[in-house]
Amino acid sequence: MRRQSRNSVLLVVVCLGFVALAWAASAAAAESTLDQVLKRGKLIVAVGLGAPPYGMYDANKQPTGFDVDLAKLIAQELKVEIEWVDTSATNRIPYLLTNKVDLVVATFGCTPERAKQVAFTKPYLAFNMVLLGWKKDQGIKSYKDLKGKTLAVTRGTTQDIAITKLAPEAKIVRYEDDPVTMLAFDQKKADVMVTAEFLALKKLKENKDMEIKGHVSRSWAAIGVRRGDPDWVQWLNTFMDWHGGQGKFSEMFEKWTGLEMPPALPIY
Repeated sequence: MRRQSRNSVLLVVVCLGFVALAWAASAAAAESTLDQVLKRGKLIVAVGLGAPPYGMYDANKQPTGFDVDLAKLIAQELKVEIEWVDTSATNRIPYLLTNKVDLVVATFGCTPERAKQVAFTKPYLAFNMVLLGWKKDQGIKSYKDLKGKTLAVTRGTTQDIAITKLAPEAKIVRYEDDPVTMLAFDQKKADVMVTAEFLALKKLKENKDMEIKGHVSRSWAAIGVRRGDPDWVQWLNTFMDWHGGQGKFSEMFEKWTGLEMPPALPIY
């Protein structure tokens, strides 16, 4: 009986130990990214450095652009350093899900489909998407005229998602980043391309043979984070209200594009 009693006590102790370990692991897993960043003293940011003027390298091989400025402002408010992780449109969600980064600031269009996998803050940026084409192609006046036409778009972007639905009979060629997409269009490997309106207007100044062939959609960019972390989203949204409400994001947009930013929040 005594031996059984001792074994029972030992079993209880072992079980309690496992419970304590499980609780500690659960508590660690539940720690907000906000607390982790503050303890670490460093914010790990995914930014698209192949998407000028949002993200790119300057002459000294340092990250620069609209999204880079935004990330720096976040780090400044948190009083931490930044570690940059270059990302493409297709890597933004995997980098979050594998805990490689704390957040994504890379013209990340917030869509219902993406929100099944990651969480988004309030939008900080809005831009119109248009079709850029050649003046000689007078048969193309909108996305409705793209049947059998070759269309260039950057893979995994909101413009890719939108034009795929709007012009399913177009010959869509997808490239890995915006500069490569633009280069393909410049080299006339495509009849049209989908791009941000301000980039299209810039191209019109450089090449008089081009013209805008119509509106495709409006896209809103937000900061992407992992789901299930309300404290982190709350802090970031407070940051958005503080700086967005004072017009800082519009100033940054004008700095990098030379244009006035469309309304950053959707109009219902």
